[in-house]
Amino acid sequence: MKVSIVIPSKGCVYLKYLLSGLRNQSYKSFEVIIILKDCDLRLVEDLCHNYSHNCTIIEQKEGYFTRALNLGKKEAKGDITIFTDDDVIPPKKWIERYIILHSLYKHVAGVCSRDIYIDLQTVRLIPIPDDRPVTRLYRLLIRSWHEPPLPIMRKYRLGVYITRKLNIAHGFHIPNRTCYSLPFRGANMSFKTSDIHDTWFPEHELLKRAPGNEQYFALQLILKGLDIIYTPSNPVLHIERSESLSRTRHREELKTEIEIMKVFYKELLQRHGVTV
Repeated sequence: MKVSIVIPSKGCVYLKYLLSGLRNQSYKSFEVIIILKDCDLRLVEDLCHNYSHNCTIIEQKEGYFTRALNLGKKEAKGDITIFTDDDVIPPKKWIERYIILHSLYKHVAGVCSRDIYIDLQTVRLIPIPDDRPVTRLYRLLIRSWHEPPLPIMRKYRLGVYITRKLNIAHGFHIPNRTCYSLPFRGANMSFKTSDIHDTWFPEHELLKRAPGNEQYFALQLILKGLDIIYTPSNPVLHIERSESLSRTRHREELKTEIEIMKVFYKELLQRHGVTV
C-alpha cells in the first residue's frame, strides 16, 4: 500500500523537522508532496535531498491555504492521502499506524488524530484547552443539549461536529477517546484516496486560513454516506510558533472568515437537500 503525504508550506522555516521525521518512518512506501509559497525552491530541493526524499514540489502562484491543499490532493497517487502541516514532527510509526487504522476501519473514508504542542526551546509539551478537566465537564453536561449537532450528524455528537447554527463544536470524547468525528486537527488527518477524488477544500478570495476547512472537507464525505473516525492513538508533535496566524490575525478578519465558512456549509447542505 502506498501513502501520499500532502504538506502546504509557507515560509518553510520548520520544514526540516517534518522531513527528518518522515525519513525515520518505519513504513517506507510513501510519496511527499510539498506545496510551496514564499519559499526558496532550491533550499527545499536541498532539504528533500538531504533527508532522502524524492519530493514532488509544487510552487503555489496564487490563492491561500486551501488552494495549497487542493493542489496537493490533486497530485496524490497513494492509496491513502495524509494531510499535515510543515511544522509538525511525526513519531516513527505515524504512517504505519494510519495503514493499520485504515485496515481496521475498512468502511470509513477518513481516520484522523490529534496534535500535541511542543516548545522546541524547552522541549516541553504544552497543554491545550481541550485537555482541561473543566472543558471536558462542560462538553459532558452542557454542550450536548445547548449546542446540538445537525440531524445528519447525531452519531458525531461525541466528536467534532457541526451544530444546527453551523458552528464547529467538540464533543465529550475529544481529544481522549475514539469516536465518529469530523477531523479534530487539519495537521493530522488521513483519507482513503478513492473516497476523496471529488472532494475539495473551500476557496474564496477572503479565506486565508479558512477556519473549519477540514470540517467542510469531511462534511462532503458524510453527505455521500461515508464516515470519519477520530482516534487519539496517532498524534503528531506540533511546534509552538510565536508568529502563529491565529494570534496575530485581526479579530474582525477572523470573524469574516468564519461567516464565509458558514455560507459554504449552508450551501453544501442545501445542495444535498438538507434544510438548515
